[in-house]
Amino acid sequence: MSSSARDAAPTAYVHASLPGAVPVLGHLPALVRDPAALLGRLHRHGDLVDLRLGPNRLVVPCHPDLLRQVYADDRTFDKGGPIYRRFREILGNGVATCAHADHRRQRRMLQPEFRPDRIATHSAVMTREAARLADSWRHGEVVDVFPSCYRFTLRVVTRTLLGTQVPDELAGRLQHAFETAFAGALWRAMRLPAGPGYRASVRTLRRTVADLVRDHRAHGAGGTDLLAGLIAARDEDGSAMSDAELHDQVVAMLLAGTETTASQLSWTLRLLMSHPEALAAVQAEVDAALPDGRPAEWADLPRLPYTDRVLTEALRLYPPGWVLLRTCTRATELGGRPLPRGSQVLLSPYVAHHNPRIFADPTRFDPDRWLPERAAALPRWGFAGFANGPRQCLGADFARTEAVIALATLLSRWHPVPLPGRRSDDRPMRLTTVLRPQRLYLRALDRRPPGARPPGARPSG
Repeated sequence: MSSSARDAAPTAYVHASLPGAVPVLGHLPALVRDPAALLGRLHRHGDLVDLRLGPNRLVVPCHPDLLRQVYADDRTFDKGGPIYRRFREILGNGVATCAHADHRRQRRMLQPEFRPDRIATHSAVMTREAARLADSWRHGEVVDVFPSCYRFTLRVVTRTLLGTQVPDELAGRLQHAFETAFAGALWRAMRLPAGPGYRASVRTLRRTVADLVRDHRAHGAGGTDLLAGLIAARDEDGSAMSDAELHDQVVAMLLAGTETTASQLSWTLRLLMSHPEALAAVQAEVDAALPDGRPAEWADLPRLPYTDRVLTEALRLYPPGWVLLRTCTRATELGGRPLPRGSQVLLSPYVAHHNPRIFADPTRFDPDRWLPERAAALPRWGFAGFANGPRQCLGADFARTEAVIALATLLSRWHPVPLPGRRSDDRPMRLTTVLRPQRLYLRALDRRPPGARPPGARPSG
């Protein structure tokens, strides 16, 4: 840590060990049983909290100054350790998983594909697919929210990344493969059996991506999609990405561009259904921005500020990337505590976003906390909906654009109604890399007058 950073830091931090560890497994049973409850209370124990997950001993920074130190110094606090070794079995060595030594080169080569002008071009795909999503719902039907949003995000990412369409059957297969593979990787990192289907799921992902890249090389040359840009990209020394690097980037983008935004949209719909005043405000804004009922477009984004704040607040309450792991590449210290080389640090946006020292009344859904004058007063390193620092998500602006277009398009057409009772279980999935609801259903009510609804629309039940 630099001398100036050390001088600016408080003189003392509270260090603690989370109670309740069981032999061998540590805090893993509690994390599996109720991950939100365990992470949401960590800040109560101290500024730097010890946690045990199976054989892995981790320290969790809860104070914004300690978060800043870890996020900002990606050379010392790098991606590595047993869990990342398992993740690389699935994702390879792409920009999402590579170590510091490879990250700068990969990021430089990918960055031009996420400029505002490129996102504006890709937003046409988002608009078309958002309209397709809205058209797929029927008046009065029950919608299984996450799979519906996942199919939308996968169609967007494959159309923008590969210039191709993915059938719903393949979308379902990829979703299941990602879930099974990552759950198995987490168990393997804790020296526990990966469970049935792990190896088959990894093979499915690798084979599917290899087929998509091969098909693109055969038929997609000269296109405007992301992969065409990556194939043409050159580093400062004139080198291009190898086939292995291209494969790894595609796998990483398929994950980052699907489950995360699908999760954000799912949680947003859940929050709006439980806060009808916010839902009414979004629909009023959408109606004013899209008076003709058309799907939202890039040019509409400045007219949808409240919709954007709602999505950001959902991202705060339920950050899809809720745990981010770092490994110390050298001996260092954090909050006055020595950390030997190889120490593992768990950065949790969920922990930070539910810390009252960072966000006032953190469990309350308050989209207006993101009004510019209020957001400016928040700690710089407190919000990490897209991670932070040099490893902040490269596609953050892409994802924000996609989410606003999708939500505005859906809510201009549909009024979501929660289903009471046992059909929905909106608690977070257990031990997943992406925080999403276990089961979330809604009933879709068409906002258009009955005479404007398409033939075959069913009455509400």
